[in-house]
Amino acid sequence: MKKSTLLAMAASLALLSGCVAVPATTAATETPSGTTTVTTTIAPPALPAYEQPAAPGPGYLWTPGYWAWGDAAYYWVPGVWVLPPRAGVLWTPGWWGWSGGIYRWHIGYWGPTIGFYGGINYGFGYFGTGYAGGYWHGDQFYYNRTVNNIHNTRITNVYVDNSVTHNGTTVNRVSYNGGSGGATLQPNAMEKTALHQPHAAPTAAQVQQHTMAVQERGQRYDPAGHGPAVYGTSRVSEHLADPAAVRAAAVPHPPTIVHQEAMPVHSPAEQVHERAQKMPERAAAEARETARETAQMERENMQPRPAVRAPQHVKPEHRVQRPHPHHEREHEER
Repeated sequence: MKKSTLLAMAASLALLSGCVAVPATTAATETPSGTTTVTTTIAPPALPAYEQPAAPGPGYLWTPGYWAWGDAAYYWVPGVWVLPPRAGVLWTPGWWGWSGGIYRWHIGYWGPTIGFYGGINYGFGYFGTGYAGGYWHGDQFYYNRTVNNIHNTRITNVYVDNSVTHNGTTVNRVSYNGGSGGATLQPNAMEKTALHQPHAAPTAAQVQQHTMAVQERGQRYDPAGHGPAVYGTSRVSEHLADPAAVRAAAVPHPPTIVHQEAMPVHSPAEQVHERAQKMPERAAAEARETARETAQMERENMQPRPAVRAPQHVKPEHRVQRPHPHHEREHEER
């Protein structure tokens, strides 16, 4: 009975097809480790373009939405902010891969580093490989404000990395790897290593989000092109009643790349540690620069000024805005 239930749930984890006119051949099998895998003969459709809902608070990590299969139909499981099973782990999204004439669902997992997820651009830091949305420093998670919606949220562990895409909606919205029209990226050495690291299964909240979605008819795929009722939620809810849920599609637009200092977050532990060590150095440098500018302004104000016979138009001083890698408090005021 337990096995049949697991297989039934696994059957609901297959992603959406771009065509429902031809019946899909699906199968769900259980592996020795107790996990399940789903296969189908129909390719999933393009990922929808949507805006990320606001993070509910510090410590929550974004898990992107995905197309899935259940109740003899395709449906969208909304992306959602969830608490990880423990500090220090990151979410590797599930993905569909084509092989031998079938599309197989590879289940997502929690682990110390980001693994391979098919080269699928889920947006919001998951741009096909690695994760550019944040990193752990001790038991604190730091958020890249460039790709995360953390406005009007009491989150102070933030930084700005403009070397990555500014938004989560892109032109390329393919949702599977391999086959005709699929992504062609293959796993690199670090992603292969991540596959053999200790993993944790989706949390109870993630399972609840999936179960809730398959019970909502408004989440079912519409071949006419109409999107699901809800694209993403700030929290997991039983009936998609989250007032902060995203219910409208975003207009897709190409990514904007700004060539500034790259701050990779999918890196070995020693690189993350080195990056964390640089944070106080940058803050100190900014403090010294501010002190110099203040002293200069005070000296100028103390100098006698000649009488001005006519208004003078002085160009405002141009200052370069620097990224603030930690403990910004401006969000608390919004």
